[in-house]
Amino acid sequence: MMNILKFLRKHSMLAILTYDISAVIVSWWIAFFVRYNFSLISFAVIRHEFKIQLIVAAVHVLFYWGYKTYRPLWRFFSLPEVQRLSKAVFYAWIVNIAILFSLHDLVQVPKSIWFIYPLWLILLLGLGRAIIRYSSDKQIASYELKRILIVGAGKGAELFLREMARWPEKKYQPIASLDDDETLKGKEIRGVPVLGSITQLSEVVKKEKIELVVIAIPSIQTSVFCEIINACEKIQVPVRVLPSLKEIEEKNANSLQPREVLLEDLLGRDPVQLDWDNIKNFLFEQVVLVSGGGGSIGSELCHQILRLNPKKLIILDHSEFNLYEVEKTLLNNGAKNICIELINITDLDMVNYVIKKYKPSIIFHAAAYKHVPILEFQVFQAVKNNILGTKVLADAAVKNNVKKFIMVSSDKAVNPTNIMGATKRIAELFCQSYNQISETAFITVRFGNVIGSTGSVIPLFKKQIESGGPLTVTHPEMTRYFMTIKEATQLILQAGSQGNGGEIFVLDMGKPVKIINLARELIKLSGKKSSEIKIIFSGLRPGEKLYEELFYDKEKLIKTEQHKILKANSEYQLGWNDIREEFNFIERVCLEHNEYLLMKSIQKILGKEGKFLEKISANMLLKDNAISTMKDTEIVL
Repeated sequence: MMNILKFLRKHSMLAILTYDISAVIVSWWIAFFVRYNFSLISFAVIRHEFKIQLIVAAVHVLFYWGYKTYRPLWRFFSLPEVQRLSKAVFYAWIVNIAILFSLHDLVQVPKSIWFIYPLWLILLLGLGRAIIRYSSDKQIASYELKRILIVGAGKGAELFLREMARWPEKKYQPIASLDDDETLKGKEIRGVPVLGSITQLSEVVKKEKIELVVIAIPSIQTSVFCEIINACEKIQVPVRVLPSLKEIEEKNANSLQPREVLLEDLLGRDPVQLDWDNIKNFLFEQVVLVSGGGGSIGSELCHQILRLNPKKLIILDHSEFNLYEVEKTLLNNGAKNICIELINITDLDMVNYVIKKYKPSIIFHAAAYKHVPILEFQVFQAVKNNILGTKVLADAAVKNNVKKFIMVSSDKAVNPTNIMGATKRIAELFCQSYNQISETAFITVRFGNVIGSTGSVIPLFKKQIESGGPLTVTHPEMTRYFMTIKEATQLILQAGSQGNGGEIFVLDMGKPVKIINLARELIKLSGKKSSEIKIIFSGLRPGEKLYEELFYDKEKLIKTEQHKILKANSEYQLGWNDIREEFNFIERVCLEHNEYLLMKSIQKILGKEGKFLEKISANMLLKDNAISTMKDTEIVL
């Protein structure tokens, strides 16, 4: 059978046409045998109608060719091919009757033949193709199919098995299923037996010679998920995860193909339940502007916002490439109401022009420099973008009667030990102060590291793994908070919808993760062993902390309607006049490129929160030239 299949694949068109023509002759003969009750007279009648048989066969060949019945691969034979064959046979049948009627030969053929032969012909055509498909499937099952164990016997598993039956290219052979529901033990789901509970995974894998485990429980708890992954790692069997229906919908996928385990699956973050009705009401038919819309957080914000039917979405970014990428992606997903603007938020005139032009009612401010070690040596750029850029955008928002201004902040703004954190903290204080005197509601959302965002540690680790290592971890005790981009942006939308102004919302980031453990998990997920990829410690970089904090000790955390969002009630706030005066001062010293006075001003705004600047200021005092120039300046702190 294997040699026959190889021959048919090599000479498929010739083989198909030969078979289909033979099927016409055979079905014609069968029709006569049936008509004459398989008597010997059938041979005599058929022998005298050789010319008619040639005409019938030739007409069928023309319609086979016209409907391209020779093109589909027989090993993928299915209902659409049956429909195509039926159409070719039906129209050939009509034309044959017309031709023989015109040649006055129609009377030589009994009427019943015209109803018997096409039925037998469709049967023979379909049967031949079905046999080839069955043989091909059996061959693949014998040599290529992976024996899989399905974890879960609920709706997810049923959908997966149903979808798998539709795949033209078979990959898996489901052997058994496991589920913690004791009432399901001994039963079957689409022919697959439920052998027991998930705790029996190792035993079943060894006994049934399982080659792949597929987790098909969309609502599985993270702790249980991690236990399954660890069990599979011990017995060295690969694991795949069935995507949730939400994942399929968002990615416009058309099948339940199991995907690889992602780092997000292992970080202990259970699904977030949001008040989507409130968020929809917040954004529906509104003109929304996103600054930094080409970045990691900004672009995902744009995706989420467009799903909620805003009147128009304006995307600001200073990167031409980022704007091109986000616009292309959104347009490919069917977006029609988007506008892009290539501007820097520090450009006062352009920002005012854009806000006045589009008149947004809601602004999400996600534009910021965020790379900690780089910004330690780029103080002016960090201040201009993160502090003065926020001021420019906020001033334009107030001037043009924007209803809500939601600023994306960072956990590095808490007890800052670096320039990046200091600039984000000052931006927080500025928004809180501005809220005191404006009709625009200023809201701040603070959270930690986002998995896969530009410049984050995870893409770096993946590149290092691809190149064979080593993985560079700064310190064995370093920890960070992590959440997915999607979760972060959805919580930003939730906070924006429920904020009234002046709040600093803190997103619940779960438990902090040790970076070294993160590195080890990524090595495992890559399919490599820890012995293959080394991990080295490079030491803390400038401005880095061993651990991050999400709120100050003196901040009172207040629960909100969404349990993943807390409100930080800070005691330290600046009056509007004080912070406005300091911002004017910062603008002046930035123009003069006076780093010492700039740092002193930052330290003054932060007050006791700016301890990290003491060492920097002390080092700068040793620079005699810099100090002597300050004595002559007219600026007074």
